[in-house]
Parts: sequence; C-alpha cells; structure tokens
Amino acid sequence: HGGDKIVYYGGGGQGNHLCGSYGRSLANAVGLRYRSNALAQEKTGEFWVCGEMIGGYTHGDFEHCEVAVFIGKNPWQSHGFARARAVIREIVKDPKRTMIVIDPRRSETAAKADYHLQLKPGTDAWCLAALVGILVQEELVDREWMAENTAGFEEIESTFASIPIADYARRCEVDEDLLRTVARRIGSAESVSTFEDLGLQMSLHSTLGSWLHRLIWLTTGNYGRKGMANLLVPMFPIAHFRSTDRCSPVAGARIISGLIPCNVIPEEILTDHPDRYRAMIVESGNPVHSLADSQRMREALRALQFSVVIDVAMTETAREADYVLPAASQFEKAEATFFTFEFPRNAFHVRKPLFEPLPGTLTEAEIHARLLEAMGELSERDYKPLRVAAKLGLTPFAAAFASAATVKPKLMKYIGVVLYRTLGQTLPKGMETAAVVWGMCLQYVKSNPETAKRAGFGGPVAIAANKLFKQLIEGPSAVVFAESVY
Repeated sequence: HGGDKIVYYGGGGQGNHLCGSYGRSLANAVGLRYRSNALAQEKTGEFWVCGEMIGGYTHGDFEHCEVAVFIGKNPWQSHGFARARAVIREIVKDPKRTMIVIDPRRSETAAKADYHLQLKPGTDAWCLAALVGILVQEELVDREWMAENTAGFEEIESTFASIPIADYARRCEVDEDLLRTVARRIGSAESVSTFEDLGLQMSLHSTLGSWLHRLIWLTTGNYGRKGMANLLVPMFPIAHFRSTDRCSPVAGARIISGLIPCNVIPEEILTDHPDRYRAMIVESGNPVHSLADSQRMREALRALQFSVVIDVAMTETAREADYVLPAASQFEKAEATFFTFEFPRNAFHVRKPLFEPLPGTLTEAEIHARLLEAMGELSERDYKPLRVAAKLGLTPFAAAFASAATVKPKLMKYIGVVLYRTLGQTLPKGMETAAVVWGMCLQYVKSNPETAKRAGFGGPVAIAANKLFKQLIEGPSAVVFAESVY
C-alpha cells in the first residue's frame, strides 16, 4: 500500500535519544510520511507558538532572574533547568527575588512560592489573559522595548485593554487583588524568567495559553538579556517550529511540528477509509499505556495488518504487536539526550555504556542497519570505501563522506546507519552507536559557525566538527558546544 499507510510512533525514550536518529533511516527506506510521539499530546502547541511568534525555542535564566514564574510546572520535582532545587532555595532565601507559581495543585514548588495562583483546573487561559490585561491596562508594558523589537502589538492591544479583569478572575477562581499584585510584580521587575510545562500543555486551550504566557514576558521586555528568556542554539533540534497545511489522512487533523496528534491514531486506523494506516512501527514508546482511551488504542493495534515494536521493555504496546525487536537499554550503549537548554554556554553529553547488553538484545542502530540491509537498501558495496577512509582518521573520512554523498545521494537518506556501519566500527567498544553524532556535529557547526567558534570550535566546518566529535567521544563529561551572546 505504500509508506503513507505506515505510521511511526516514538523515536526515543528518556535519555535514549540517539535511536530516533537511526529510526529516520528506516522511515526513509519505506517512504513513511506520518509520525507521532508523546510530544504530540503536550508540546506541539508550544512549539508552533514559539516558531510563529519568535522563530525558535527559548529558555529562562532562572539562575539570575529577579522574578521566576512557573506555569503548570513543578521544578522541585521535575527540574527542567540546571541546579533546579539549589536555584529555588536561592530564590526563596533572597528577599529581593520572587517566585510565582500558577497551578491548581499546591505542589512542592507552589508550597515554597511567594505567590501561588491556585486557579481552577482548565482555566489557565483566563488567568494568563487577565495578567496580560492588567499589564496593558495599568501601563506596565515596556513600550519602548516593544517598539524597537516587536511587530503587531497594536493589533491585539485593544483586546487586552478591554478584558474585564474581575470577570476573568472569577472564572479562574483566583482573587483579583492577587492577580493584580502578581502582574505588578512582573511589570516592575528588572528581569523575569518563566517556564510552562505539562500542567498547562495537557489542559484546555493549551496553545492559546502558550501564546498568552509569552505575551507576559514579551510585553514587559524580558527577552534577550541576563535573567530573562533567551533563544537557544541546540546541538540537535528536537522538533520543527513551523506549521504546514498538511493534515492526517482520515481525521484531517493538522500536523504540527511534523507530528500528527497522537490521540487521533485510533481514528486513523479503525475505519474502512482507503487511506487508513495499515501498519505501525513503535520505537521507545508505549501508546497503549500513555495515550487517551487505552482500550481503543489496543483495539487499533489489533486491527492493523502489521505492527512491530522496538523497545527495551515488554510494554503494554509490545504485548499487542506482531513482532517485538528487543533493544539494549540506554545504560548498555553510547547514548545522549537532546534536551540542551542552557544559555549562554550550552553543553552536550555523549554517555558511555555502563554494562554489557543483555543476551538476545541489539542496539537500535544494529536493528535498523539489519533491516535496511535485508531490504536491499544498503550493502557492503556502499560501506567499503567509507570504512577504508574511517580507518585513516576523521579528516580523510569527512572528505570521503562528502564525495560519497555526491556520487550516491541515497546515502544521505540513510546517514545514521551508514555512519554506524562505517565510522562506528572505528570507535571504542560500546561507543559504536555514537557514530551518528558526527553528522550532528557537522550540521551544527555548519548552521551555527559563530556560537561554535566562541566555544572553541572555529575554522573550516569539517575540522571544527571533527574536533567537537572527538571531544564528545573521548571525554567523560559534557562538552560546551555553543557559546551565545545576549
């Protein structure tokens, strides 16, 4: 039926992100067009807002901010920024600093906050809109900064100027005086950093909430400086930040950040529609357990003509699959995490394996390589010239790879597997799966030459990328790969 009848779900567990890079090779081999994962039930709305509003993903500087705001976020437990508990303690102890938590629940973080806006569940948008309305109505907007750095505020200002604050306060069940006190504290601060998370993003009107949240710190000029939100330079982007007009084939659900909304997957399968999904590849994901309406997702998996799960555990989803390919865990192979959110010095860590893989398991890189070879997409003829070059060192390998990619464009479709089968064989035992990081280093340096240069990786792209890759592979700790400026 073609690759557009296959849906791919997952692509990386916690601290187990390299497997997604190898999964792309399989997706390209079968012509797969539709994918989803857990981000599609929580983060895609925020990603879309970030892309359309700012052009990329930002992160707060809680280490240095005067006011910290957490929306549906409990960093005392879930962290999300460096030294989370230590920073929270520092804010609590400093009388000049303030912590604000917006959360229906009195979480561990909320219990320590100076101001806890304990709103009614599902009313985040009312609460956030009221805060923006107060900032506009009480002239707490940094108009000079807005005029110099933004466009379009005049199109929405009148809307917020007319918001009935008392009515919105009543709807979200937060005292109006408390809302005004919090808005004034934000409006008068020298620096504000904010963080929204799943409490907002898995609730009602979450995409609207993500937009309103950013209006709070943009209208007050808390962007691009110390103690504020700053645009990150990631090692590897975990998502697309722009939307398209593409929709899922059956439900017509908008594809955002390249992902179909995961809760429509059963609807895309349990139908006689000619474009329904007929097969599913699940990698490091457990949709039967983690999506809404588990029984319907289980029914959908059973209705497929073919399903395969690649995972480190026999999950609820794996039990329903036609085939299970058991993978080595993130402690048994070289692995990495793509949540590189630090600023101005951003770091990336390639972790070394701690244990031997369990008998009967393979790394995801090996699984995908064997699948592509069994399909006849790659063979020893593709690998041999690159293997010879890899044995000579990274510089000859870079030249050989550039030449091979020109002569055989298909190699770029399967770059993860190709790197694993060639460069990976020259890496220390247990580090073979880190070969794909070389490609990431090359792409990063090419796209961000200035931030790479400030971090010590300047010069010709291939030389700088090789230097970065070597440090990541050989060093025991994380490497600062980007040094940004405010």
